[in-house]
Amino acid sequence: MRVTKHIEQLLRQGRKPKELIDLGFAKATVTREYRRLKEEKTTLKAKTPEGTAQAEAPLPTLPESPETIATIWQKVQPMANDLRRIDGVIQALSEVLIVIAAARQLGTHQCENCPYQKDGVCHGWTWNSQDDIPQGIGEPVRMGDESPAWHIKPSSLYCGMCHVPLEDRIYDIENKVSGDPLSGVKYQFTCSSCGSKGSSAVKIKCTKCGYETYLDRWPKKE
Repeated sequence: MRVTKHIEQLLRQGRKPKELIDLGFAKATVTREYRRLKEEKTTLKAKTPEGTAQAEAPLPTLPESPETIATIWQKVQPMANDLRRIDGVIQALSEVLIVIAAARQLGTHQCENCPYQKDGVCHGWTWNSQDDIPQGIGEPVRMGDESPAWHIKPSSLYCGMCHVPLEDRIYDIENKVSGDPLSGVKYQFTCSSCGSKGSSAVKIKCTKCGYETYLDRWPKKE
């Protein structure tokens, strides 16, 4: 039986709200039930014609005394708090599972296009011993007795978190930029004639006809 039902029955038996609050029931719940019963009684009285005897429904017998019910409620309250915390953990777990599923899907794609993958073995990472390999990232593999290094057959989740291919692409872009003699000219060039900074152009020559023209790499905004 719900606590609100117990409070309703006790109020119908003539118990005062203060008595129930002293027994340990929540004040807000007791007050809400008291007002509801009072409004219900007023409504019922208004609908009953004058001179008509109002039959009262027999009250069911409570299985426990009010004092026992209050004691049970005090024991149940911490359990309710634990259930709310468990609900939070379950919700967080469901969100983690979504992230893991997305990482596995990304890992499968990266594994199929990874230059370090050969026969299902990752050559991008190596370890000196099997004990050095973190647990859960894949199956340990040793590539022959002549090689002291250990490799792994990585899981899709581990491939999804791998940053080696991204680092390689960044390193490749840095090399291309550093190999461009005009890289950074906008921030370094100062004209020795007029003193203007950042305004520069490059001469472009057509290899077919030999015509030369200038290309403004950083046109000024109008």
